[in-house]
Amino acid sequence: MDKQNLEELKNKLKEEKKNIALRIKRLAKIPDFGSDVDSLEEESDESEEYGNQLSVAQVAKNRLADINSALLKIEKDKYGICEKCKKEISLELLKVNPESRLCKNCKRLSINSKAAGK
Repeated sequence: MDKQNLEELKNKLKEEKKNIALRIKRLAKIPDFGSDVDSLEEESDESEEYGNQLSVAQVAKNRLADINSALLKIEKDKYGICEKCKKEISLELLKVNPESRLCKNCKRLSINSKAAGK
């Protein structure tokens, strides 16, 4: 991969890292459930919404970990190498998903094995 593409992907990762960190910060705020306890249904809805919020925050944290891993790989000159087969991940895939850990073929195999229940 040439330096220009690597620099573009690095900048894209850094920008996404910043955006996700802000999103996690917003999601981490505990909502004010208030002191109005006249409706258990309303309280249940608020609790469910907060649970959903925590789930979304966890997905964002997982993505942030992948981004941090990709940035570390860039620093160590190991970026763009599939973690399974050790082959180069296509630039096409990295432009769509710069934090990708797997090449197209290994992703496909991983998805197929999950679908088959393995």
